[in-house]
Amino acid sequence: MQSGQKTREMFQRAKACMPSGVTSNYRYWGDEKSLVLKRGQGAYIWDQDDKKYLDYRMGFGPAILGHGFPAVLDAVTEALNMGNVFAMTHEYEIKAAEKIKAVTGVDLVRYANSGTEATMHAIRIARAYTGREKILKFEGHYHGFHDMVLWSTFPPITSVGYRKAPVKVPQGSGIPHAIGQLVLMVPFNDEELLEKKVKENWGDIACIIMEPIMGNCGSVEPRPGYLEFVRALCDRYGIVLIFDEVKTGFRVAKGGAQEYFNIRADMATYAKALGNGFPIAAIGGTKEVMGDIGFLKIPHGGTYSGNVVATAAACATLKEIEAGSLDKVTAHGHRLKKGIATVLKEQGLPGLVLGPDAMPAVVITEAEAVHDYRDVAASDHAIYEQIIWKLFERGVMPDTGVHEPWFISASHTDADADLAIGAFEEAVKEVLA
Repeated sequence: MQSGQKTREMFQRAKACMPSGVTSNYRYWGDEKSLVLKRGQGAYIWDQDDKKYLDYRMGFGPAILGHGFPAVLDAVTEALNMGNVFAMTHEYEIKAAEKIKAVTGVDLVRYANSGTEATMHAIRIARAYTGREKILKFEGHYHGFHDMVLWSTFPPITSVGYRKAPVKVPQGSGIPHAIGQLVLMVPFNDEELLEKKVKENWGDIACIIMEPIMGNCGSVEPRPGYLEFVRALCDRYGIVLIFDEVKTGFRVAKGGAQEYFNIRADMATYAKALGNGFPIAAIGGTKEVMGDIGFLKIPHGGTYSGNVVATAAACATLKEIEAGSLDKVTAHGHRLKKGIATVLKEQGLPGLVLGPDAMPAVVITEAEAVHDYRDVAASDHAIYEQIIWKLFERGVMPDTGVHEPWFISASHTDADADLAIGAFEEAVKEVLA
């Protein structure tokens, strides 16, 4: 795929004022391929050359209702009449927190502006609460762009070492080696290795932070009983359990992964779908863990946290979710998953369609099951990426790699699913040929 003339011209303007022409590394696909968008509406986006794409990236997941969703825009427009940032609490802030509590079952809520900020603050809260400094995370789990968690998010498989003694790999340059000494690492879905690591280090571990579903690595779900096992370990050793629900929150179920799996964490972090694309994040948790946040106790703050626009968007988004919008999301995802699995089988291309209906992923592999980052890393990325580029040419846009799931919105229709399945079949045939 090559971008059109107007898009390329606009991208050259971007390169003159932003590194690589983007403000997130993952938006750069090459000088001839990177897109500059003109607009989005519902389940579709248009580039500068007015080429239309059926969008399964949805801003990396936030647009749970669809781009430019009228009820959210109306709520934001109305709210702006009162201002936006006051350095004081306001009613929208309270209403959104009340809705988050009602939907998720958490006791208390604090706001942030992004998933990165939310996980960073949650880890600090856990350290303060336990008096311990180390964290335990899992290979392939992504928790945002701060130094503490940018370890082994999706490193080269040749760099991660022996499964029983994983090598912590920083995401790139600029991450202090010393911080890695405070991070413990194990593969996902392995009870034996997790229990061994916890038993050896429990006195130093403030929290176990995890994606209940690997939203940045093939949408891999936990084995049956695994989350219960993690919960029991944390209870036994006084460790705070943090569910990073930046991707699963308000998407896989109204109450997120805690509802989907019927497991309660001590804290959960939310962002993405919370505001249907407006920048808002939240930390929710038990009163026991979060009750002492405040001056001279546990530090937390943020100038823009809980601003009027963001919280008004959250109120409107959660109202739609409470009214049943996720039924449309899961129905579309179910149809899409079934269709893609059928294409793989009929075309003789070994692969799996993983994850919940609201955020499925396609992994090209001969394995019968995928349980962790190493399984996903060993899959055939080259063929999958070729298929994706062929999909782009046909106007269907999931992410370029297996890391990100196909994000479904309430604006996707049955006709959209059928279009995507047909394009997927054509793309697979062309790549195999």
